[in-house]
Amino acid sequence: MAAKPTYNKVLSDLNEGRIAPLYFASGSDYFLYRQFVSEFRTAFTKRYGENANYVQRWGADLKVATDVSNLLGGGGLFSTASLIMLHEIQDAGTGVKTKLASLLGNLPQDTIVLVHYSVSDFRKSKWLGAIKSVATEVSLISPDSSALPGIVNQMAKQHQIQINESGVYRLIELSSGELAIIDNELEKLSLYLSDPDELVTRDIVDHVAGVIENAQVSQFIDAIYQRDRQLAIQTMVEIHHQGKEGLPFLVAMLYNGLIKLMALREPPEARKTISQGATSYYWLSQLNAFSRNYSMTELQDATRKLADLDLKFRLGSMDVLAAFTEWISEVV
Repeated sequence: MAAKPTYNKVLSDLNEGRIAPLYFASGSDYFLYRQFVSEFRTAFTKRYGENANYVQRWGADLKVATDVSNLLGGGGLFSTASLIMLHEIQDAGTGVKTKLASLLGNLPQDTIVLVHYSVSDFRKSKWLGAIKSVATEVSLISPDSSALPGIVNQMAKQHQIQINESGVYRLIELSSGELAIIDNELEKLSLYLSDPDELVTRDIVDHVAGVIENAQVSQFIDAIYQRDRQLAIQTMVEIHHQGKEGLPFLVAMLYNGLIKLMALREPPEARKTISQGATSYYWLSQLNAFSRNYSMTELQDATRKLADLDLKFRLGSMDVLAAFTEWISEVV
């Protein structure tokens, strides 16, 4: 039996244009999965062109065998190929999984499939064994501690951040080695640095990581999504008391969130801009529900006003807390 390729080997093959007809990605590290999906889609588009067909479904949406049979019928008359991504397949109906296993061994030549199983511990079942026997496996299990420093350095380069050894180990310590948290902290660092050539040290990591606690950011964004004005203002004040840099960070993160909500109010074709980055059915469905709390006009108006607010923050021409409070009062 051939050895399973490592995660990095799979990514390397994709970067060099070698795409297998079937991938089985398993594990619960969603940072690794997002990274893999990004590389996978880039390689697919580069090889087959923009005219290729792209479909993704979540297991919870697949109830009966015909749901998956209809997806695996080939690229169609006007597409060069089909990429079918089935996220969190463990949530699909039993008949779906059995049918899927029977179809994957004989895929059309113009069809490439990714099956994602987000449970780390495999359950013994015939359909799982059948899929694994014909697929290229991708392990989404969090790396051990010895591999983390090298991974963090790679992530920092992707964010165009220069970070020294002490900064790397401090990030690992603060995040308990969780890649998703490390990525979030690196994003905050990229917003904080005025000079991209500035070297990030342990002291800078401590300062920026303490600007906004991740839990508070989530609480604030959710309050905006749910139109809970009182909670939004309360959380914003708490964040502001942690340091003067907190609110400009919050503006940048909120701006990205509003863009996502607007994308979900668009027609189905345009909504691909947000769904392509999603790896959780529940995350996407929840975000979709939040988008219904605002009209498109309200979201557009809120985004324009937030952009104006951000500009004034940067120019230092107003009281940050008062201005942000006024924005929330007007749009939430």
